[in-house]
Amino acid sequence: MCHALLQDPVFFRFLLRIDIEFATKTRQGRCPQCEGPLHCGDYPRKPRGLPASVLEEYSSRFSFTCGRCDKRATPFSVRFFGRRVYVAVALMLASPPSATPAQRLADELGIPVRTMACWRTWWNRDFLRTPFWQSTCERFQTPVPSQRLPGSLLERFAADSDSRRMELLLRFVAPLSTRTVSR
Repeated sequence: MCHALLQDPVFFRFLLRIDIEFATKTRQGRCPQCEGPLHCGDYPRKPRGLPASVLEEYSSRFSFTCGRCDKRATPFSVRFFGRRVYVAVALMLASPPSATPAQRLADELGIPVRTMACWRTWWNRDFLRTPFWQSTCERFQTPVPSQRLPGSLLERFAADSDSRRMELLLRFVAPLSTRTVSR
């Protein structure tokens, strides 16, 4: 079951390695605004929804600042989904509406009802309007049922394990994890 991933420190460390790859690629580039040099500008995070054993490793989000114009260049992330305090895996697993396992998970993680409502609204309205989704939804051979997002999206990724399916989903939505276009 995918929910077991939330208790798996090995999976969380795997996601960290993916984020390090994204950060390395961004760091090797130049500022997207002015082509200036990039310098480390990581910022602190206090994430929720992950095993305590990896909390320290998730205490910062990789980011870079331009040495010329001081603008940020934040790489994509599979660990964090924008500015949300819950890690991306928790967001993906707890968001599907009317799903008993998802609701149980939200209760276990202590996710407030209001937060859950915001997430579900985002998936069912705002996500569908993003340029990202508008440009990628046609990649799927059959329509992805929007009323069950993100679970219906996770189901579209065929893999031999739950961890691989989740990795594929997180990589797919990673462009939505930042406002800055990374190279």
